[in-house]
Amino acid sequence: MWYRLSRRESDYCIECSEDGTAFRQMRICHLWNGGGEISFGIYACSPEDSSFRAKFSDLTVGECLWKAHEHFRLLKNPAED
Repeated sequence: MWYRLSRRESDYCIECSEDGTAFRQMRICHLWNGGGEISFGIYACSPEDSSFRAKFSDLTVGECLWKAHEHFRLLKNPAED
């Protein structure tokens, strides 16, 4: 399973993918003071009183892949072009 966190100023998008190519949006959120430098990490937990091992690999940091305002392009009236 792949996860991707993207950021535009104080807006964040979390996505997941089963193949590392086709990502689905999980959440979009706004953090009031999230536009500056941030710290982030990975956390795994169980919803029950149990324990398990979690293994994370291939963590990369790169350019934002969240396409700007993609949903507005889909709603645009083609007659306006």
